[in-house]
Amino acid sequence: MTVVRTLAPSVILLLGCAGPSSPPQPQQVSQPGTAVESPVFSTDSCEIDDDCAPVATCHADKCVRREQAGTLPSGLMCTMECRGGSVDCGYNHCGCAPSPSGPKLCALLAGAAKR
Repeated sequence: MTVVRTLAPSVILLLGCAGPSSPPQPQQVSQPGTAVESPVFSTDSCEIDDDCAPVATCHADKCVRREQAGTLPSGLMCTMECRGGSVDCGYNHCGCAPSPSGPKLCALLAGAAKR
């Protein structure tokens, strides 16, 4: 009787875990307002998209010339959330675009980069 009482919780636990389980399905969640409405220009001049990169920070929302981007501090851990108005999750990308004043500047541009 003591053996049954001792083993019963273990058997119940094992039976509960033995059933087939399906892998979690990815969720497609629409998040309004994730892309910038218009380019967010820096003051850094450029010639091509590859001249530009996101500022080295979590959830970068600014783009600069690649050599000005910097690096993330050692040990910094960013959250894995997708923040609108940033380069997270392909919402926006850094590129070289004509500015309203004429010269091409690095800018945060709507949508994923076309490579």
